[in-house]
Amino acid sequence: MTEFNFDTVFDETMQTHNLDTVVILGHLNPDGDAAGSVMSLAHYIHVNYPQYRVFPYLAKTLERGPKKMVVEDKIFVPFEMPDISGKQYCVIVCDNATLERMIGLEYYQNAAASIVVDHHASNEGYGDVNWTKVSEACAENVYHMLSSELLLNAAQKEAYPNAADYIYLGILHDTGGLARANQGIFQAVADLMAMGVDHGRIMKTLHSDTLDILYKRADILHGAVRAMDGRVAYVIMGQKEIAEKDITYEDIHCISTILRDCDDIELGFTMYEEEENGWRCSFRSDGKWINVNELLKPFGGGGHISAAGLKYQTDNVEELKKQILDRVAEMKKKQ
Repeated sequence: MTEFNFDTVFDETMQTHNLDTVVILGHLNPDGDAAGSVMSLAHYIHVNYPQYRVFPYLAKTLERGPKKMVVEDKIFVPFEMPDISGKQYCVIVCDNATLERMIGLEYYQNAAASIVVDHHASNEGYGDVNWTKVSEACAENVYHMLSSELLLNAAQKEAYPNAADYIYLGILHDTGGLARANQGIFQAVADLMAMGVDHGRIMKTLHSDTLDILYKRADILHGAVRAMDGRVAYVIMGQKEIAEKDITYEDIHCISTILRDCDDIELGFTMYEEEENGWRCSFRSDGKWINVNELLKPFGGGGHISAAGLKYQTDNVEELKKQILDRVAEMKKKQ
């Protein structure tokens, strides 16, 4: 896909529709990449387009690590839904593949114009303008679509955390602390650091565990089950166990990654019953042993080749697990 000039598209959209307000959204239970993408654009517009009012919205369910940065923000407090009643506005959606997973969906539905910036292969193609480029992080796409001169201006005009800091946050979190970085990402990281980003300070957002959290995580991992000659490992937690052990989705979300990163595991996944018969599942692989985006397509899920999710309604999670493992076996036979 060709590169995307955000400033041209944004300026034309605002002027064509005669708008003066922008709402910026991410996905449900936002992570570092969603927060970094949303907040970097909010600060970029705030500094370089002061004629527009900007409202980023992340919700209170923002992950603990990136929240460390956002609570230090001097300009925005994006945890409450903005009151823009009676206003015509443009909505910008970042790091969100499907309408089902969007935070603040009603803002998108009532917007006069919409711009979508994403990096998921499973993006539905929604929005008036949709720029989806498959990459390691949506924040990486944000970096490449912005004017370097205007981004530097935004970084220099505001204290930490500014637009450059937030882009760095998004890249850092969606690449596992740069573990999955490529040459282009390292170039972006170097450019951002030249703008004043403090790598060590933002690295601290990756480390937000407490001893109690580690105890709980160890208990969850103790319930992991192996499959397919030990190459796959998974954890299933129903509502009864969740209530007894006080397990939140944030507690279990990282488990699929921890399993995948084990030297003897190729695919890690979790199944979490967030409501009665409503299962939220997270899948992680290296993208080579199995493409988890393709794995989950028949079930209505998706994401990236190495990280994908699924929300599924069923009263028989064991059957769902069996169907997924059967599909893994089928895909492996065709490789």
